[in-house]
Amino acid sequence: MYSLGHRNVQGLTWDDDGRLWASEFGQATWDELNLIRPGQNYGWPEAEGRSDRPGLTGPVRQWSPADASPSGIAHAKGAIWMAGLRGQSLWRIPLDASGQAGEPEAFLRGSYGRLRSVVAAADDRLWLITSNTDGPGSPADGDDRILLLQVS
Repeated sequence: MYSLGHRNVQGLTWDDDGRLWASEFGQATWDELNLIRPGQNYGWPEAEGRSDRPGLTGPVRQWSPADASPSGIAHAKGAIWMAGLRGQSLWRIPLDASGQAGEPEAFLRGSYGRLRSVVAAADDRLWLITSNTDGPGSPADGDDRILLLQVS
């Protein structure tokens, strides 16, 4: 066992220092970004989101499902990038040298609909995939898309 207490991991990525990060769907209250460490218990099903229960490791960041419903994640340019399905945003969560996560910032909010996955590419770019024709989205001409974004 590497870790336990995960509800619905949607994305995994390693940062440049070998730390493992996971985006997770919550049940109904909180979606999470977790820094995964061996042997830790992330709480499910006893807790969703942050908890003061002894022995549980809380998320680094949490969002309401309306703002996130996280999907794929990637590490690039000193940050975790997280695609949001219901939140229809690309989230940038900056990391400092010690791996502490800064304040999340939303990009592309509503511009392309539901965002399914994000993958780091060469030259400080990201591949981003939309997901609007799978039922809960609002399909438009040209959906679904694969986008190549420059990050700064």
